[in-house]
Amino acid sequence: MNKTPPNRRGITFEVGAQLEARDSLKNWYAANIEKIDYEDEKVLIHYRQWSHRYDEWFDWTSPYLRPVERVQLRRQGLNDDISMPVSNFSLYIL
Repeated sequence: MNKTPPNRRGITFEVGAQLEARDSLKNWYAANIEKIDYEDEKVLIHYRQWSHRYDEWFDWTSPYLRPVERVQLRRQGLNDDISMPVSNFSLYIL
C-alpha cells in the first residue's frame, strides 16, 4: 500500500514541482522535486543551478521545504504601488 504525501499549501508533491528548500547552511534556494519515495515518505530535492551532487532527500513533512509563492508574495509586497493619500498641503503650494 502506497502512502500519500501530505496536503501542504503551495507545494505539489510531484516530480518536477517547484519549491524552495533550505540547505545545511540555512540558506533557502529554488529547487525542484526530482524523485518521490512513497515508502519512506521522502522527496529528492534538486537545487536549481547547482550540480546534482548537492541533491538532498527530505521528509515530505520537513519544515525545510516551502512553497515558491512565499518569495513571490514578499517581492510583490515590495513592488506594490501604494497610493498615497492626497493632503491639503498640495493645494497651498505656490
